[in-house]
Amino acid sequence: MTSFKVVFAASILAVGFTAASMTPAAAQRDRDGQQRWIEVVNRSNTTIREFYMTDVDTNGWGDDRLGQSVVEPGQTMRVLPNARQRARAYCMYDIRVVFANERTAERRQVNLCTASQFVCTAPGSCSVR
Repeated sequence: MTSFKVVFAASILAVGFTAASMTPAAAQRDRDGQQRWIEVVNRSNTTIREFYMTDVDTNGWGDDRLGQSVVEPGQTMRVLPNARQRARAYCMYDIRVVFANERTAERRQVNLCTASQFVCTAPGSCSVR
């Protein structure tokens, strides 16, 4: 094999290895380099049934971001804003969760560009980290 082919093959392998080893967080950054997602961490003993997230300039909560899914006790789920919200490039969001027992928790002005977790330790008790 010529030295050109060896160098070319090694380059292709290096690019493939780099792409395969990217973290999920790096793969989910927006065009401006910001990450706009949050991990919903359920450390409570009650299922999280609904999760709403809307940018601070939108009235109302919009659609349940979990859809048909739930976050069981001990589970974690990554949630992203919808495509329209991401396109607007907002960092500040209001968040609301509804537990299976109908208790709710809300946090306002959550900066998704710096926060990485929305941790619920009990129904109605959630914090941003």
